[in-house]
Amino acid sequence: MTGFVRPSRQNGPFFAWCRLCAALLAVAGLAVDGLRPVNAQMPGRDLLGHGGPVRAIDIAPDGMFALTGSFDYSVIFWETGPDGPVLKKRFLAHDAAVSAVRFVPRSWFALSGSDDGTLALWNLHTLKLERRKKGHGAKIAGLAVSPDGALAATAGWDKVVRIWDVATLEVRYELKGHRGNVNAVAFSRDGSILYSADTNGRVLAWQAGNGAGPRVVYNHGWGINVLAALPQKNRLLIGALNGDVRIIDTVSGEIVRTLARHDRPVLSAVVSARHGLVAVATGGGQIRVWSTGDWGSLGALDYPYGPVWALGISGDGTGVYYAGLGDAALYWQVTPRRPFETVRSEIAPKSRLSANAGPGEKQFVRKCSICHTLSPDGGNRAGPTLYKVFGRRAGTLAGYPFSDALKRSTIVWNEETIARLFYEGPAEVVPGTKMPLQRMTNPEERDALVAFLKEATQSRATPEKQDQEGSR
Repeated sequence: MTGFVRPSRQNGPFFAWCRLCAALLAVAGLAVDGLRPVNAQMPGRDLLGHGGPVRAIDIAPDGMFALTGSFDYSVIFWETGPDGPVLKKRFLAHDAAVSAVRFVPRSWFALSGSDDGTLALWNLHTLKLERRKKGHGAKIAGLAVSPDGALAATAGWDKVVRIWDVATLEVRYELKGHRGNVNAVAFSRDGSILYSADTNGRVLAWQAGNGAGPRVVYNHGWGINVLAALPQKNRLLIGALNGDVRIIDTVSGEIVRTLARHDRPVLSAVVSARHGLVAVATGGGQIRVWSTGDWGSLGALDYPYGPVWALGISGDGTGVYYAGLGDAALYWQVTPRRPFETVRSEIAPKSRLSANAGPGEKQFVRKCSICHTLSPDGGNRAGPTLYKVFGRRAGTLAGYPFSDALKRSTIVWNEETIARLFYEGPAEVVPGTKMPLQRMTNPEERDALVAFLKEATQSRATPEKQDQEGSR
């Protein structure tokens, strides 16, 4: 694969001198990042730009760039400079939520996997899509790239693991041996072995070069959600449905160490071999960080708004990016710790009810708000704005990439057609639509939602803004 090699900005005598100065300042009680005092006002590092919950994060090895993938179907490419992150490009190609993103080592390329079963290759130099291929019959739940950047692996909920050629995005091998949906994949540190884990709790090993296998490495009993290769040889970190975080020996299959036992499922994990750090997060919002040197705990943070689906370790090793129900990847400074640090972002406003919310608005927030707004601005949501949707023909709103099925449809949205959409389900009303299943069998709740939409979609204000205006 030919590509643009990212030039190193951390070598040479000048940068060696900077690192020495930073070390001396750190001894004196000053922060290393940007040579700023610890108590100085630092620029914000949160990654704000999505229109739906962030599902995936990856930080480039040099720490100068980041990728995020979201429920809003998009991938965002960021530059993470000392003056705060800059949104370089918002990529759109998938027809469903983006569940995984990865930089391709030694190149200017990145990969993204989606709930639509497709894998996309992005050129970060031209800021364009190189190619996108369908590979799985169900969602891609995990994505890994080999250390040399030649191979990618995807974990599918069709119970299959696929190894791809990154240059052509052609599938080299389909690996069948799992009995349940595959949640995670990870290459060994030398790239010769691919590990995969499923909802039945098994970790399998495959030869990455020829697809030979599988060999059963470990059987946990509970479903395994995350895998990560550790800097130590033959060591693999697993996170399980029952909250276990364990380190296993990939040769013997023995448990080397149990790091934690949470009361909620482990949903995400990230390893930085460069900084010797591991971070893990759960469905209950707890984030923990350990040093891989002595496995000492470096701290914990409780995200109060629910599950944390994605993690990334900053390029300078001082903090962790994490993402849950909100529309951003938030930054937590782990070292040096800030006194009395609290979560700086609330749950996304779209998920809050107005003070006098009726039954229809409650159904909108539960069923629709994650994908749609009620104002003229769609807000980068996964679905189009519903502003003035009544009387509009399906698939005709300018600026939104509708599915071909909706573009061909002759449906005009009104009380009857919208009620039918929620009664029968989108796939029955418009076969081929990318709208997720949202059925409502209770006629009172359905009628309340339709009545709310008919009134609210004529206003320029969302329920949140209406609530704020009414309180003035």
